[in-house]
Amino acid sequence: MSDGQTLAVILAVGAAAYAMRAGGFLLGSLLPQDGALPRLLRLAPGNLLAAFTAAAIWEGGVPSLCGALASVMVMAVSRREWAALAAGFAAAAGAASLR
Repeated sequence: MSDGQTLAVILAVGAAAYAMRAGGFLLGSLLPQDGALPRLLRLAPGNLLAAFTAAAIWEGGVPSLCGALASVMVMAVSRREWAALAAGFAAAAGAASLR
């Protein structure tokens, strides 16, 4: 692929991403501000995060479960993201080394 083609692909992807984002904002402004649909859309990011996390833990097995539990416990106690991240990685690595 030549440099010109690469640049054209990058610009096309950027334009498509911008158009999708702008279209989302335009369509979002047409939605009602009260009712069941707006409540559902406000809850969607948390539901998606939980679904992706559960799928990753399921795929990763016991080490992933140990890492997730350790990070949740450390976060609940310390309220420090970096401490929870370090504890999760350490617990996952420890559980993986025991397998």
